Amino acid sequence: MITSLQKKHKNNITFFLLISIGTFLFLWLTPLNNTHYALSLYPIIATFTGALHIQIGSFMIMNYLSYRKNKHLLPLACAFHSSGIILFMALYIYFAHSVPKSIIFNDIAILHTLRTTLTTGLFIVALYLYKKEKSQQKYHKAIVYSVFLWCILHLAVAVLYSTNTLPLSLQLIDPVTFEWLFPWHGLVICFFISLWVGIVFFILSLTQLKNQFWLSMSLVALSNLLIFTTLFKYSYMNSAGWYLARGVECLSSMAVMTVLMSDIFHRFKASRQAYALSYENSVRDPMTRLFNRGYFYNSLSHEIKNVNPQKPLSIIFCDIDRFKSVNDTWGHLQGDRVIIKLAELMVSLVRDHDIVARIGGEEFAILLPDCDSESAQNIAERIRKQVEQATPATTNGDFPRTITVSLGIVSSVDGTMAAEQLADWADRALYMAKNQGRNRVVVFPKELMSQNTV
Repeated sequence: MITSLQKKHKNNITFFLLISIGTFLFLWLTPLNNTHYALSLYPIIATFTGALHIQIGSFMIMNYLSYRKNKHLLPLACAFHSSGIILFMALYIYFAHSVPKSIIFNDIAILHTLRTTLTTGLFIVALYLYKKEKSQQKYHKAIVYSVFLWCILHLAVAVLYSTNTLPLSLQLIDPVTFEWLFPWHGLVICFFISLWVGIVFFILSLTQLKNQFWLSMSLVALSNLLIFTTLFKYSYMNSAGWYLARGVECLSSMAVMTVLMSDIFHRFKASRQAYALSYENSVRDPMTRLFNRGYFYNSLSHEIKNVNPQKPLSIIFCDIDRFKSVNDTWGHLQGDRVIIKLAELMVSLVRDHDIVARIGGEEFAILLPDCDSESAQNIAERIRKQVEQATPATTNGDFPRTITVSLGIVSSVDGTMAAEQLADWADRALYMAKNQGRNRVVVFPKELMSQNTV
């Protein structure tokens, strides 16, 4: 039987494979364009992509701070942060150096190589840490520290090179034709293609794309694979292929940001739902799902503040008559069924905004905002009659015999009244109903209320 989670994994993998096949076919079948272009659009693409990469790296760090066991997030965060920083270094070279175009092209190509090497290596480290995460191996920290050191050294080389402090004689493109030179256009690109094919394979096999995060990382791996495939197809750095590769990287970064933000939204939604459920459980009686004693008294204290002569407040205390005999005769499980059924009846017979609570074993309370004494009596009588008329047949055995309840009512128009005082009067009215023969409704007398005694 396929579970919903397995179906989600399968859908993610299917989506990824369709995107991969469609993009590869589009790029490979696109007619070759040998037109040479200037780098005029490069600053815009590099700025946008660099900013996105730094943002993605920041999301990774925040994710890690929430789930510190996920150490694979650190190499990925370093990869995106370093990529963004090196892209801005390339922008510095583009704008700050007054040198021939061929030198700027070559410098940007060298920084691109440094960035690619670092990103590829860090993705491999991240997959290794993910695979070994559950084993809790001791050298995980050593690997993480080595990653930080590697990034620092890599960025130091990039900074020194971009500021001409570290002269390099590496020539990746022909200064006249701007054609990629061997072995970059050949062995090196094929080597990186094989590495990213392996990374894509391991992401799919290790993670099964089981969540949005790994789906986004698979898109990053796919984009890098497409970038090197495009560079392999176009032999000139200033050809359409260079811009096409940068466009693929930019679009993949946007897709990753969208997926990560979607993941954050879903986590926030799940957190809110979990909090709402936790709060709901904290204020509900676990058996009847009525509100509990604490919620009733908190609500009573709050509602009293709004009471005035035009907006009276009433409360009803209700108790099952001779409930002990039910437990003694039919057992406690049957007694629970009686309580649950009574709770259902009470909820069905009050207004939508009234609060029905279970405040004791077989004792209930109803808070009636904006309800005078007469209206409260009508509600109480309706409850009493409905319970009395219920039979074992009409309740499907929930009531093993005729059940009756006694109800005490108190109403107030005094907004300064203490909640405990009103509750005490309702409780005393309930005991009056018990003493007068049970199965009746009693309103606490106003003359006794004027004495204000507890």
